[in-house]
Amino acid sequence: MKGFGDKKSLNSDKFNHPKRNKDLVLKNKLDLAKNYLLSGDVLKAKKIYSQLINSGTSSYDLFFSYALLSRNCSEFQLAKELLFQSISRYPSKVDHYILLAEILRLEKDFKKAQDLLLIACKINPRNSNSIYNLSLLYRDLNDNEKALNTINNAIKFTPTNYVYKLLKADLLKDLGDFNESTSILLDLKSAESINDKKDILLMLSTVKRLDSNDIEAEQILLEIIDSYPKFGNAYLNLSDLYFDKKLLKKAKKIALQGLSIDPNFPEMIVNLGVICRNLGEISESKKYLLKALSMNKRLFKCYNNLSTYYDFSDHPKELNYILNVPLKGLNQEDMFRICFARANIFHRQKKFSNASKNYKLANDLKSKIYPSNKKSLIEKSLRIKEKFFIDKKEFKNSNEINPELIFIVGMPRSGSTLLENILSLNQEVFDLGEIEILPDILNDFDPTIKNQNPYEDYIKQIKKLAPKAKVFTDKNLFNYMFCPVINKYFENSKIILCLRNPLDNILSIYRENFIKIPFSTSIREITEMYIHHYEIMKSYSATYRNNLFVYNYDELVVDPTLQIKKIIDWLGWDWSEKYLSPHKSKRSVFTASSEQVRNPIHTKSLRGWEKYRELLEPAFPYISKNKDLKRYLDN
Repeated sequence: MKGFGDKKSLNSDKFNHPKRNKDLVLKNKLDLAKNYLLSGDVLKAKKIYSQLINSGTSSYDLFFSYALLSRNCSEFQLAKELLFQSISRYPSKVDHYILLAEILRLEKDFKKAQDLLLIACKINPRNSNSIYNLSLLYRDLNDNEKALNTINNAIKFTPTNYVYKLLKADLLKDLGDFNESTSILLDLKSAESINDKKDILLMLSTVKRLDSNDIEAEQILLEIIDSYPKFGNAYLNLSDLYFDKKLLKKAKKIALQGLSIDPNFPEMIVNLGVICRNLGEISESKKYLLKALSMNKRLFKCYNNLSTYYDFSDHPKELNYILNVPLKGLNQEDMFRICFARANIFHRQKKFSNASKNYKLANDLKSKIYPSNKKSLIEKSLRIKEKFFIDKKEFKNSNEINPELIFIVGMPRSGSTLLENILSLNQEVFDLGEIEILPDILNDFDPTIKNQNPYEDYIKQIKKLAPKAKVFTDKNLFNYMFCPVINKYFENSKIILCLRNPLDNILSIYRENFIKIPFSTSIREITEMYIHHYEIMKSYSATYRNNLFVYNYDELVVDPTLQIKKIIDWLGWDWSEKYLSPHKSKRSVFTASSEQVRNPIHTKSLRGWEKYRELLEPAFPYISKNKDLKRYLDN
């Protein structure tokens, strides 16, 4: 019996030995691949994984490890194929659902990503990593409240994970709760258990910046670069900060430094493309944006930017993609970016019917995120008129102490950037661009309080920007509503109102992807805003006629010499032929016209509205009721 038993045991070992051997070989190979990865030899690790897969080897660790490596190498298609195989064979595992959802989220396929994460949460409701990724998804879908509730659940299950708290700080930042966000970040910064704090500092700098503390934000970013010189996101954010402060050359320099550290950083390349566009370096801008697209074809911001000056005729692959990429599953912002890009391309191809459909779809999508602010703007304008349009005397006399102030006002896309470019050719002029100094001052201004003088506050702030400038141009167009305030308090000031064919103007606003002008998503809302601004400025121009000049864009582009001379003479400047070549200005341009103003003055945009007559029909009843404007419908 003993011998029989020994023999049975021996036979059992004989049958099990090959399986144990196979498992051991697989484990050793996976360990070897992981060691290669730790040493930085990605190619050798890939080779091991590939050979195992090609030999028909099946293992959860193999599928997941190879997919993770592929994801890290931006080989998303291979990663997805591996993960789909893994899920089909090992459906009760959780991590492969999370990784696949992450890849789909990066590709902006949000619906499928959400489905996968909900499956993961169902398999293990207490898996905080699933919940964390679900919170990231809700954030990408612009549902920050839901994302915040979700990340709070993840923190409840794993309170020691600082990454979850970092996301919570990020969400609070987006919801405008800067104090609570800062409190969390400062706690994380002081935590001794966290060794690598660059992401914490990066977010802290962002919160400071959003809380209007640019100086502190800049200091934090410089501190990060000093401590972590190879951290590309610090260069990206610092470049963004300088861009917002209109220090374009400085922004470009920092972005190039960041790119030299990480040449395969698509977001940095996009930044460079946008910076170069505003610097007037159009060919360089195009090169950077196309390069970014070659690295990630789903950078829809690139298509939107490029389409404003390029039709993709030399890049059929990119053109075919943007015209045919499905909108389903994308977030709202990317959806309307795609539609604007398509519309701009169709416009350049003179396919105006297709362009109209896409402009309407783009604006309808955008209006769901950015509701119109027309009502509040009109109410504010009327309040200011009622409060200050009592004393109808002319502007105060000039003085020789402070610089001359020129306020350029009107509607967006009314030719204001062209005018600013013309005036900037005077070397004594410092252009402030669309600066918020005057609105910010007047938000806190109470005329009933003695010793309050908005003019002195304004002069003090602009002199910090250019202490020696003799003339400043302020092109915040919505300053038109402050004409009575400027009349009463601002010495040495002049106003130039920009006007344009209302239908061309309305169409041009509608065709532009304005984020900070939410009334731009509706033809009717734009029209009502245009007529309100026209009627109120008609009153102001009649009262302040000696210090308020009406510049008509249509007349200027038809006869530049005559009309530009009128403006220069009215300003009291010496005439020079240089004013006839505003496209030669080297100044940075931050508006939607940043590319157009690099071209010589032309009449191509006149009466462009006629190609979009059907799209503009909601404007016609309003225009026809105004006795001054209805002629544009009749001509």
